[in-house]
Amino acid sequence: MNREFENSGREMPYRIPPQSLEALHERILSRTSRRPASPPRTVRRYCLTAAAAAAVLVMGLLVTEYRTRRADTPAPDLEQMLATTPAETLRQAAAENYDDILYNQQL
Repeated sequence: MNREFENSGREMPYRIPPQSLEALHERILSRTSRRPASPPRTVRRYCLTAAAAAAVLVMGLLVTEYRTRRADTPAPDLEQMLATTPAETLRQAAAENYDDILYNQQL
């Protein structure tokens, strides 16, 4: 095989000054473990929870307001609808729904 590699053992195949390994170690530590700590995630979690709760509250208020306004407007009664609907529309509705009326009476 290659005698250079067989005789090398555990020695470095090239020469480096001993301070360079320490400098490399310091550089690695400064880029990894010596970074300033990031803010805790609990603050972010509280903000997201508060935003979700506010959104649910706003939706609840909107739905409640919609339902109360809908209940306040009275539906027109049948007599009023028959009095204000044109005669042609009433004839057409009666002709189209005549079969349904007979079908419902048979049930």
